[in-house]
Amino acid sequence: MPALPLGKLAILAVKQIAKPIAKGLKNGAKNNDTFKNYIIMPVAQGVHWIDVKVKTTLMGASNANVYKLNEKLAVEYGSEFISEFFLYAFGTAIVLFEYNRSSQKDAKKEQKIRENTEKMENEIRKLQNDSLESVFIIEEQGAEIRSLQRQLGSLHTEVESLKERLPDPT
Repeated sequence: MPALPLGKLAILAVKQIAKPIAKGLKNGAKNNDTFKNYIIMPVAQGVHWIDVKVKTTLMGASNANVYKLNEKLAVEYGSEFISEFFLYAFGTAIVLFEYNRSSQKDAKKEQKIRENTEKMENEIRKLQNDSLESVFIIEEQGAEIRSLQRQLGSLHTEVESLKERLPDPT
């Protein structure tokens, strides 16, 4: 049974929560004078200035004057820009989080593979050493068996020679 993608469902839920937060930011910007005057309007005027400069430069009129937006339009434009920026920043943070989580997961997987490989290599070395020891033991035992066979052969010869020296019992 495949695991449920709970992380992805949680991220989707957080994204759904982020939309009303962005909308609240937008409404708060319209209603709060300090926020409106020191954040929203300067951002709107700056973005408008960049937008006009880029468009006029692309059309070949790089020395065009950029007129400031009126307050209502600047508040609308700036609050829209900030709410969109918030959503994109939040989405980027989610993508980076997922990438980081995936990278860590892959790194853990690779580390586990390395550990298993190292463990298997150590086991192979141990088995090779054990087999070499077994070969040496077998060779030693083979030499002992040959030595015992020679001794048995000489004892057998000695017994035969002793039997020949004994008088005939008949």
